[in-house]
Amino acid sequence: PKLDINSEDGYHGLVKENETLVEVTPAIRAIGAPVKEFRIVNKHHGEAPFEIIKKADGYAELRARRVLNCEKRRNYKFDIAAVGEDGKESS
Repeated sequence: PKLDINSEDGYHGLVKENETLVEVTPAIRAIGAPVKEFRIVNKHHGEAPFEIIKKADGYAELRARRVLNCEKRRNYKFDIAAVGEDGKESS
């Protein structure tokens, strides 16, 4: 599978105070082959307290594993990969 995104622009996500659902633009979606799961890879600054939940329609949603303290840390940077049924990650 391949992520349906312009790799130069990447994704941008916002999470509201006291919520865990991240509003991601553009939507996380894979094309080209069935997706087994989405994975957070290549964490640029240590921990990324998020999970990617695969939905039935080929899209995925990003959720924080806990309510985030935005006063302590305002942003996170990481890469997302789509993993195919064969175990191969998108590049």
